[in-house]
Amino acid sequence: MKVSIDPKYDPTGKEITSKLKLASGISLAKFLGARGSRTQIKKLYNKGFNGPPDLNQIARNLVIHAQIMQSIIGNKEYANHRLIVSEGIYEPNPAFDLSGKYIGERPSGILDLRRTGQAIVYQLIDRAGATDPQKTFDLAAYWKDYIDYDKLTLDYDTFDPNGTLTCQIVIETPKVPESYEVSYKYALETTYNGELQTKNELLEILPD
Repeated sequence: MKVSIDPKYDPTGKEITSKLKLASGISLAKFLGARGSRTQIKKLYNKGFNGPPDLNQIARNLVIHAQIMQSIIGNKEYANHRLIVSEGIYEPNPAFDLSGKYIGERPSGILDLRRTGQAIVYQLIDRAGATDPQKTFDLAAYWKDYIDYDKLTLDYDTFDPNGTLTCQIVIETPKVPESYEVSYKYALETTYNGELQTKNELLEILPD
């Protein structure tokens, strides 16, 4: 299928900067990481990681994610929440490994996809500034039916020092060619503290 995109947000032939608009109200800067841990486009790759980034490819890949973020704008169900990018484009470091092993809390396969804008981690934040596991599950269930993706992972963890249950949604998307013709796999899974809980379905995990 072909990605539907408003021509004014098509990055083809444009200078790729953090200010580039990928959808109404959503610029590439939105995907450069959470506040306080943002990366810079010029730092995405270094000589040890396969040369410079293909910024045009990254921008095309992020068009899908910009549309995903737009999908809940104006939705009254989430009027009291903010959707944020908690883990955006990955800036490689010496610990980077393509073997598929875990590095910290994420498998390196996800990091590889994050390098190209094909995987983005989202959090739904309430007015107190915390993730809301119940509403995040609702959002994952909504996205399951209404957006396009290769894989949607509903990811819970208790890595916070105080043991609070945190929840995020990891969306993986295909590589977008210049033709914008793509196919999607629509895989689903739920994880808890990095361990797989369900495949092909979503499982709600509630705070104790």
